[in-house]
Amino acid sequence: MAKGEILACSKYYFNLSGLDDLVVKSVSGISSTLQTAGDMASYGVSKNAKSVIQATVTGVTNNKITVEFVCTVGDDRLIKWYSASHSETFLGGGSESKGELKTGSITLYNQGGEAAATWELTGMMPSSYKSIKLEAGSEGLATETIEFVYQTLHRKT
Repeated sequence: MAKGEILACSKYYFNLSGLDDLVVKSVSGISSTLQTAGDMASYGVSKNAKSVIQATVTGVTNNKITVEFVCTVGDDRLIKWYSASHSETFLGGGSESKGELKTGSITLYNQGGEAAATWELTGMMPSSYKSIKLEAGSEGLATETIEFVYQTLHRKT
């Protein structure tokens, strides 16, 4: 076994604060982009007519994390959290959860079962909820797919 080997096929764990025991089918969208200014064209010249370019970070853009959960009998915590996180469309006003944000983490394991890479997400909020298409004769597990927005993404290991 290579010590630095990381397996992403089925050796991962997605943790969401307060919802530690959910069964996860897939996780995608781990991405963060630094927005920059001054990196595309010269903003001036200096001695000996040298062009000056300076890349300056002006902000951060985070992708949404998409997590597909396997439904289990009697477990409606995801839809309840999603519903509590958003105000009623027709009633307006505040949300039931009062804007409570969660933290999460994604851990990848190596062949030996040791944590090899971990990302930590803070300020998580569900932004969209989708369930499976119900179709007679279809096969497969019932799933719930939630897109999360978040404030920060840091790779810890």
